Amino acid sequence: MAERKRAEDAYHEARAELSRMNRISAMGALAASISHEINQPLAAVVTNADACSIWLSANPPNLEETRAAVDRIAREGTRASDIVRRIRAMFTKGAPQRSNLQVNGLIRDAAALLATEISRHHVILESQLGADLRVVAGDRVQLQQVLVNLAMNAIEAMSAVTGRPAILLMRSEMQGADHVLVSVRDSGVGIDPNNHRRMFDAFFTTKSQGMGMGLSISRSIIEAHGGQLWAVSNADYGTTMQFTLPVARQDAW
Repeated sequence: MAERKRAEDAYHEARAELSRMNRISAMGALAASISHEINQPLAAVVTNADACSIWLSANPPNLEETRAAVDRIAREGTRASDIVRRIRAMFTKGAPQRSNLQVNGLIRDAAALLATEISRHHVILESQLGADLRVVAGDRVQLQQVLVNLAMNAIEAMSAVTGRPAILLMRSEMQGADHVLVSVRDSGVGIDPNNHRRMFDAFFTTKSQGMGMGLSISRSIIEAHGGQLWAVSNADYGTTMQFTLPVARQDAW
């Protein structure tokens, strides 16, 4: 009986330890997700604040550029606040903040948010926005965050490239009658074939300072909207990230 009791105690202790480790793992994933989501707008705030100091120190001060930077700081601060609000909503019973959206508007907004990084990395931004796109139903902040994350990955992939232009192409078009297709194309180093299947896994990263959450979060967001996200290696240079979103239906939400 004593041996059986010890075995049962050991079993229950092992289950309790496994449960504790699962909670720790879930908390770690959540913390990494929140950190990743909030880091981009905060980094942009710091970058634009530094730019303000430089332009105000000029002789004479460059007030036009300073005002533009202050406007960007305000936009990024609002975006950070929206992200926090969306994260809080995940843990409440409130309905998702979904509305009918124009994809081309989302792309233009994302490009505006990326203006500082595009300039700093000497990237050429090109856009091919389809005409007469049907609206999609979704969360503006979440979808904007996906676009910004994919574009930032593209910019970083081109940072070490020399001998050819660093071109970021953002494109939209209809895919059939029921989906909008969005593409973010770079002329960077491309994807190592050995990493292609793992690139969307949580915590997988090839960046020395990366956490490996960006693509995993982005795919989760797109799939939660009823779409798909995938990567394609370009025939010449770089990678194209593509995702689809279903068009809005009258009774979808």
